[in-house]
Amino acid sequence: MSETKSAALAPVTAGAFAIILCLILCSACAPQGIRLSDSERAKLNAQPAIYVLHYQTPAPEILAGGKNPPPSAAEVRKHAAADPAALIAQSFSRLLGKKEKLKNLHVEAHHLPLPVAADTHPFHEPYRHGLVLELWVEEWSFSPLPADTKTYLMTLNLRSRLARVDDGRVLWSTGSCSVGGSTANNRDMRLTRTELTSGTRLRKLLATARDECARQLYRDFSASENWK
Repeated sequence: MSETKSAALAPVTAGAFAIILCLILCSACAPQGIRLSDSERAKLNAQPAIYVLHYQTPAPEILAGGKNPPPSAAEVRKHAAADPAALIAQSFSRLLGKKEKLKNLHVEAHHLPLPVAADTHPFHEPYRHGLVLELWVEEWSFSPLPADTKTYLMTLNLRSRLARVDDGRVLWSTGSCSVGGSTANNRDMRLTRTELTSGTRLRKLLATARDECARQLYRDFSASENWK
C-alpha cells in the first residue's frame, strides 16, 4: 500500500519540484536594470554623438466617469499639440547638456514607430557610431476622481535607456519617471473634463510632467553605480 502511495506521489513531487526550479531560474534571469557606471559616464563626451530618440506616444487612455462620456482620445491628443515623449526628450537633453557638459547630444525631431526595439540593430544604418538614448511612454492616461467624476487625473509613465550603436551594449536601462497617479504631486496633474479639450490647461500639465520627468531621469542617470 505504501509503495503504491509513493508511486502515485512521485510524479506530483517531481512536477512541483520542476515548477519551483523553473521559478528560481526565471527569477535569476529576470532583468534587474543596468545603472550607468561611473567609468562610462566619464567617457560620454568622447563619443562621436549621442542620438536622443523618442518613440511615438499612443493616444491617451481616457477612462469614463459619471453619466457623461469623456472626450475621445483623438480630441485630447489634438489639443495636447505635442507628443509627451518628444517633450521629455527635449527637456532631458537640455538638462544633460547643462549638468554633464555634453556637447555631442543630437535630439532627433522625428519619432520612432512602436514597438520599442529589442536592441540597437535598427539604428546601425542611420547612425553607425556613437550612442542612442531612447525614450518611450509606457502609460498616458486620464482617470476621473472617485469623489468627483468631473475632475480627471493625468498619469504619465516613461522609460529610457542608453546603448552603443556598434555592439548593442546597453549602458543604462534603469531610467524611468512617473508623474501623477498616486505620486505626491498628483494635485498638479488634475484638470476638469472641459479642460481636457480646452488646450491651455492640458498643455500646462504636459509642461509640468515634462520638467518633472526630466528631473527624475537625470537623478537616476547621474546617480553613482552603487546607488540603490
